[in-house]
Amino acid sequence: MVSHVRTMKMNDDVQVVAVSPDDKYILAALLDCTVKDGALLVTGSADKNLKIWGLDFGDFHKSNFAHADSVMAVQFVRNTHYVFSVGKDHLIKYWDADKFELLLTLEGHHAEVWYLSISNCGDFIVSGSHDRSIRCWDRTEEPFFIAEEKEKILEQMFESDLDNAFENMYAPKEELPEEGAVALAGKKTQETLSATNSIIDALDIAEDELKRIAEHAEEKRKGKVADFQPNVLMLGLSPSDFVLRALSNVYANDMEQTLLALPFSDALKLLSYLKDWTINSDKVELVCRIATVLLQTLYNQLVTTPSARPVLSILRDILYARVKECKDVLGFNLAAMDHLKVN
Repeated sequence: MVSHVRTMKMNDDVQVVAVSPDDKYILAALLDCTVKDGALLVTGSADKNLKIWGLDFGDFHKSNFAHADSVMAVQFVRNTHYVFSVGKDHLIKYWDADKFELLLTLEGHHAEVWYLSISNCGDFIVSGSHDRSIRCWDRTEEPFFIAEEKEKILEQMFESDLDNAFENMYAPKEELPEEGAVALAGKKTQETLSATNSIIDALDIAEDELKRIAEHAEEKRKGKVADFQPNVLMLGLSPSDFVLRALSNVYANDMEQTLLALPFSDALKLLSYLKDWTINSDKVELVCRIATVLLQTLYNQLVTTPSARPVLSILRDILYARVKECKDVLGFNLAAMDHLKVN
């Protein structure tokens, strides 16, 4: 028998209710776009984003653009920081909440996916859709690699662009922009997608090398002296220079579209290297261009991500000083050239 025990009054319509695994918390999502009571939790909404919130103070941790349409349901895999989300874009997505990185995209539904449920042991999930189907997804023993999934996403983006280009081949031509109008330079091509992939690979290799360097330093501190063997893929370069080499290989007119295709987690890694590159006066222009593109396109996500704030604060001070130095040098050189012409 079930009896009514307690009632909690809310300020608006209650859309979703969930109970935490330890049975200590009840989470309620309201129509006024708020979440009442919570621990570490993930939310999705009609703004197409996933957001991670803190336990004790209700502080906002991370945000990421997740689906091409409204997010309808999100749920953690029990006792992990892995999250499944479903949306009106017909897709089911699997995320790493620590890195806030997309791991896997599941396709199969032909209409909006409304609901999601995960088994207690996490070995299968069930999804319900507006296409009048309930689908069961089993976890397999076959491993998947994040790098391959990223490459698959980039290929799909490229193919989508080609399809759009073909469909628009006979469409009325757009009028030429007015003089002084601003727009992005170029479109995504196979070259820009390949360049994006190369930068992602360079960031991953550099990150692994930095971990190896830190581990070697710790062993050396403990007295376990051993020669450090650098990764041959680094080509004898430091992690920072290795990433800079990958960026320097990108054609100038492809740079913007290459950076726009970067996942947020990789863009954040890239920003952390910029302060090191400003030491080289020849790279100040490249650094400013990268910083401008990333800040313009990822502004909302950057300002709501706590880990990005120290990086942005450092860049604000360093870039201003370095640009001023370059401007002074350029002005001095121009004045010297004018003086030589006169004489």
